[in-house]
Amino acid sequence: MLSKQSLWFIGLLIAGGGQAHAVDDAREIVESNIARWNEALATREVDDIVSLYTDNAMLVQPNGAVSKSQSEIHAFWQTLIEKMGGVVTLSIVDAKVEQEGLIVTKTTLSDVKTLRNTQQTMRYHYDGVLYSVLKRQSDGSWKAAVQKWSDKSKT
Repeated sequence: MLSKQSLWFIGLLIAGGGQAHAVDDAREIVESNIARWNEALATREVDDIVSLYTDNAMLVQPNGAVSKSQSEIHAFWQTLIEKMGGVVTLSIVDAKVEQEGLIVTKTTLSDVKTLRNTQQTMRYHYDGVLYSVLKRQSDGSWKAAVQKWSDKSKT
């Protein structure tokens, strides 16, 4: 399983050189990116979710298995979507600019359910965090180049 330091190092290798964005700019970029993720998660369309990854993305699953192709990432999300009930959302915990064109994010995944016979909703958090290395694409968009699911009990 990759450590946080390994994820950071991989991100640096992906990004290349340059100067960092201002922290406020990074927060706006991450908020926009998370909104795109939440839209894709709300539709439960796996192709929409996979489109948020770079073509050569790597996903480290909660069990430590590594998905290194679009088809493997698709299979991971297909299985996860089939197991999920209700609406699933990501929430930003932290974002850090590493270099120009590279932002590392820390998010949580929540399952939001409406209680029966009431207007109240409950939010169930996945017991862990999701680290993502976002890489700026040539069209200006940001996609996940590396993603690592981490169980809180193991960190």
